Amino acid sequence: MINSNQILERSDIANQIWDALIIGGGITGAGIFRNLANEGYRVLLIDQNDFSFGTSSRSSKMVHGGLRYLANAQFQVTYESVRERENLQKQYPNLVRPLQFLLPIYDHYKYSASFFKAGIGIYDLFGSKWNHGSYTSAQIAANFSGLNHSGLNAVLYYYDAEVDDSRLVYRVLNEGVMAGGMAFNYMQCTGFLQDASRKIEGVQIRDMLSGKESELHAHAIVNATGPWTDDLRVKLHTQKAIRKLRGSHIIFKQERAPVKYAFTIFHPSDGRALFVIPWQGTTMVGTTDLDHPEEYEREKPEPFMTGEEMDYLLEAANRLFPNLHLDERDIVSSFAGLRPIISMGGMDPSKASRTHRIFKDENVFSIAGGKLTTFQRMAEDLIRQIRPSLPPQKENHQSVSPTEEGSAKSLQDNAPQKRFSGIYGNLLPTFLSESKADEFQPLGSTPYTLAEIRWAVRNEMVCHLSDLLLRRTRLGLLASEGGTGVLDAIKPIVKQELKWSEDIWQKEVQAYQRIWKDCYSLPSK
Repeated sequence: MINSNQILERSDIANQIWDALIIGGGITGAGIFRNLANEGYRVLLIDQNDFSFGTSSRSSKMVHGGLRYLANAQFQVTYESVRERENLQKQYPNLVRPLQFLLPIYDHYKYSASFFKAGIGIYDLFGSKWNHGSYTSAQIAANFSGLNHSGLNAVLYYYDAEVDDSRLVYRVLNEGVMAGGMAFNYMQCTGFLQDASRKIEGVQIRDMLSGKESELHAHAIVNATGPWTDDLRVKLHTQKAIRKLRGSHIIFKQERAPVKYAFTIFHPSDGRALFVIPWQGTTMVGTTDLDHPEEYEREKPEPFMTGEEMDYLLEAANRLFPNLHLDERDIVSSFAGLRPIISMGGMDPSKASRTHRIFKDENVFSIAGGKLTTFQRMAEDLIRQIRPSLPPQKENHQSVSPTEEGSAKSLQDNAPQKRFSGIYGNLLPTFLSESKADEFQPLGSTPYTLAEIRWAVRNEMVCHLSDLLLRRTRLGLLASEGGTGVLDAIKPIVKQELKWSEDIWQKEVQAYQRIWKDCYSLPSK
């Protein structure tokens, strides 16, 4: 449990030597952290912002093999991703959940239905399963009346999985903390420490909450900062290796864009693959694939969708469902994330490899590339490389497994409890026992409850209102106007648990509303 006791220990972490220091609190850093803690190492993770603030809260919410990667001949990436998808569904069954995808095939597509059927067959073989097929003309007419039928040749189906990416990060981080690791958000690495022989032996850090500066010493240092990998590596005088690609999404209310299944489609203007996905009671459309220039990072505090991207995604959605006549007034929210792709010159962004790579600069190990689905494989590869830098393992250390409390029978017909089980895992009994019975009513049209708000601010190191509304919960994405309608309901709990004064609350609300307007609402044209 990432709890308030750790907040009190923020100032103590400099007074010891760590076996490993992980910089970056996204899914990659969390996986490395969890695995090292499970092996008994003294491991510390820090992030200069909030946990999962970067790419790991802004993905397409899919745990998938990447069917489109087959067309780019990225067979190894697809195979590893499909295998890891299957593993994650077994490890986190109520968090990583199977989702049926429909693939409508049209006359203007570059490839025929037979080509896609063969690709889906390979996809399932990689996953050691056989769960795909096609719908008959009668089934299409009966079940997909809103679909564009002009030039429609076939509708294929296959299965991938969906996830709340931020909650997966917190599950993994909690497993690492319960195994003995320590994790802190809002701690920035500002430089590296060298001994008399100029060997890297630690880092300089700044506590972003208190402003206090200190030094951390570690046998091995891991740079898992994703798109910002180069920002640390340049301090070691190395060449840049990361190409930042922006992926943007738009979200509609489910009643305005009703979809029961996910859709894989190809954009009518350029043939790029993108997705329409039912997610947490809404419909999400994405993603784009564009280079993210440095001036954009200076313009706003977080990645943001451009007007051109919004038009691009609306065009695809309206081509798929022409009778809906969706426009920007129907968009509830948007979000954009940066992908840390290994630079390969001027290659088309959509064809860039999603494989990962590890860079070694003395005892600083940087890992970038990859995708959310393969984070455990990435963690294994990284730990193999840093092991010679680590001290001997402790014997008989008790590891923590990602179990979910509650039998399958007891959870079968209890959708809210299954969702809670996915979010909290083996902390579910504690969550239920500490929650008040009258705090389980949904907030507005979202699935979230006051019980989750109270638990998050009490136990999950919430430092700002944006942490709570954009990552611990997704109220900022699912509710109108970024969830401003629920602020009065959550205010007493947040103020009580975090001991915020009215002045602090008002400042946090203003800061959150600025961030939401700049980076999560409609873009200004």
